Amino acid sequence: MRHRHPRAPGTTLRTLCLLALLAPVAPLVAQTPVRLTGREMVLVRVIDASNNAPVEGAEVWMGSDRASSDSLGRALVGAPRGRGTLVVRRLGYTDQRFSLAAGIPEVEVVLAPQPVRMGMVQASARPLPRSLPLQRFYERMQRGHGSFVTRENIDRRKPRRLADLFHEIPGVRVVPSSRGERLIMDGTTPYMWGSRGARTGDCPVQYYLEGVSWEPDAPGVLGDDVRPNEVEGIEVYRRLSEVPAEYRKAGSECGVVLIWLKERA
Repeated sequence: MRHRHPRAPGTTLRTLCLLALLAPVAPLVAQTPVRLTGREMVLVRVIDASNNAPVEGAEVWMGSDRASSDSLGRALVGAPRGRGTLVVRRLGYTDQRFSLAAGIPEVEVVLAPQPVRMGMVQASARPLPRSLPLQRFYERMQRGHGSFVTRENIDRRKPRRLADLFHEIPGVRVVPSSRGERLIMDGTTPYMWGSRGARTGDCPVQYYLEGVSWEPDAPGVLGDDVRPNEVEGIEVYRRLSEVPAEYRKAGSECGVVLIWLKERA
């Protein structure tokens, strides 16, 4: 049994539990909540109300769990204990938020398209990026979690080195070391793991280049392999609670920096 979220705002999921869809259920979905690593999970399917097509890249929240829908509009989040609030968002659509009871294995959420309101755009404005990773960069920037450096910031400041872009970001220090310049996030736990499991030194920032884990020279050191004129945008997350779910791993509490390069013509 699948539960389809109504298109009319304000309707609770309890009403939708009365709707039984006769189409066969995909093999991924069980009639009881899916269990992964001992946890019950809910499969969320995100659908475009205008054409019934799956919506990729929708952000799905259930409590502290966060996931992004794949190319088939699917996302897995932890099932609530008792009752929880499910939130689904995607740029260009109306947000959906509703209460979800425990024990429901699958939910279909319908997002209604909503034109994005833009301010006055000058003729010289940059066109929106075509690549999905850069679209998600600008979506995260609109949500306001973390600090962001855009191509416009870089063009205005004209930095000589990549490290120069971090001097004006609140809570971030650029510190010289024998291996090069390191970024240190204020408030992070001051340790890194040694070869024998001992804690020593500062907490190294994790870097990602084009979404892939990147360590230019040494832990926490920001090298000069990437030039500022090659960069489209940078995301800086000082706290673990700000880090997007797909980039959270052991050590993310030390701070995470995502670097995105320009699109090639």
